Amino acid sequence: MFEVKGDLLNSVLMEGIKESVFIVKVINDLDFVYVYLNRAAMEKTGLTKNIIGQSIREIYTAERADFLIEQYKKAVISLESVTYEESNTSLLGEMYYSEITLSPLFDDSNKCTHIVAVVHDVTEKKWGEFELKSYWDSLLESKQRYRSLYEFNVDAIFSINRNGQIIKGNAAVKDVTGYDANSLIDSNFISLVAVEHINTTMDSFNRAVEGKNQHVNIAITNKSGNRVEVISKFTPTIVNGEVVGIYWILKDVTEQLMILKMYQESEQRFRIIAENSQDLITMLDEKGKIIYVSPSYKTVLGFNKEEYLGKYFFHNIHLEHKDQLWESVLQSIKNEESWKLQVLNKHMTKGWIWCELCGTPVYDNQRQFIHMVCVTRDIQLQKEYELKLQHIAFHDSLTNLPNRRLFKDKLTYTFNESKKNSTRFAVIIMDIDHFKSINDEMGHDIGDEVLVEFSKRVSNCLQDDEMVSRLGGDEFTVLLPNRKSENDIAAIAEEIQRSMDEPWNIYGHEFKITTSLGIAIATDEYENESSILKAADLALYEAKRAGRNTYRIK
Repeated sequence: MFEVKGDLLNSVLMEGIKESVFIVKVINDLDFVYVYLNRAAMEKTGLTKNIIGQSIREIYTAERADFLIEQYKKAVISLESVTYEESNTSLLGEMYYSEITLSPLFDDSNKCTHIVAVVHDVTEKKWGEFELKSYWDSLLESKQRYRSLYEFNVDAIFSINRNGQIIKGNAAVKDVTGYDANSLIDSNFISLVAVEHINTTMDSFNRAVEGKNQHVNIAITNKSGNRVEVISKFTPTIVNGEVVGIYWILKDVTEQLMILKMYQESEQRFRIIAENSQDLITMLDEKGKIIYVSPSYKTVLGFNKEEYLGKYFFHNIHLEHKDQLWESVLQSIKNEESWKLQVLNKHMTKGWIWCELCGTPVYDNQRQFIHMVCVTRDIQLQKEYELKLQHIAFHDSLTNLPNRRLFKDKLTYTFNESKKNSTRFAVIIMDIDHFKSINDEMGHDIGDEVLVEFSKRVSNCLQDDEMVSRLGGDEFTVLLPNRKSENDIAAIAEEIQRSMDEPWNIYGHEFKITTSLGIAIATDEYENESSILKAADLALYEAKRAGRNTYRIK
């Protein structure tokens, strides 16, 4: 085994050399075992003397070991020193750079038996190289930036001396002034300025000569004699504390000013419309917050418009409509299309009222969203009218009971549910015994009152989920969705008949009113709703044949 002999030599290697020193033994030209490392190596790597006798693969990760072995093999094969660089992280987390020299040691037969690795710290050198490269890169970039800024700028840039003479100009000079930049060389810049702005422009120029940046809105006259609105900027060029020249930059804002004027006129028209509209006009930002409300908010909803500004649009919308409203707004912005929605809106004194909302997203020239314009209209009366029409369409005008149309809808729903859930329900068809005689003898007015009173008495016998309806004339139906046993259903029929035993007094006329009932209990034998109704009608026929004032169950 290789040994470092002599106390002095060992002391020099261990303590006196600042570079890290490793010595490895070569095993069959394929593997390498550590036989020595000095103090510097231990301090910089965190390794200890415990690694002596261990191979590279036993100490390092597979990836690291492969790399080191590859380097060591180069020294063994070439029989010459090998130098390579690498970077590592210290125990304190700092990056350091090393240059490693691998020197082979030979025995008497010129065979490589050991390799000495000396690690030189080149961190400072590397940082110096990085800083030098960074400096040159920065300088090159600065020059390129200057060239791009000057030559390719869309604004006209003149270089003028302290006397106001034009020295040169960029390509954009022609776009803004109509003149080729070279044709203006040696002329005074002030010749381009509109007469009414000459004094203001000269004042700005003189301040720039004193070393102060200046900018002012002026107009110039282009080659065609037309007026061009520009932003004029004077930037002094200072060398060693002295102003040696001026950059004069002209930004053409003619189109922007024209657009601004059109926008202001458009905004004025919008405000005239908004402030005199009976509908609510609202503007929302990209977060859905209100940035404008029309004065009509006070008239329509009772709130001052200031109470809405800065709040989310849906803050005064009924909970059941908030999600739908927000989704409408998001989809509108995404798809660039208008939307319409009917919601309940909070009124200061009336509570919730129906409103119709129409929203349109507004975008700029780059199709970027600017704001949402929403028009809100009070449709409470319209909604009430619609509900009234809907009620009329599904209810009997005399008794206010559900009519034949609503009864059939409910019957169809109940039938389908019973099939799906394997449940039972019942249908009753009834009429007033001898009702034609009442109409013929007492007149239709009294007959109508009998029908109204009859409907009330039947309704009072039913639970909330049960429904009585008038099919027409004196024919009524009862739908019992949750009465499953025949006894329960018979009890209802008997209760209805008992309710008819109470005294009947209409317009001073006393009556004896009875009713006959036909009942069908829905079972699997019925294929559809019609078959159930036919069964109930047949049961009613049998009740009448039995002498009336009774019921029959099918």
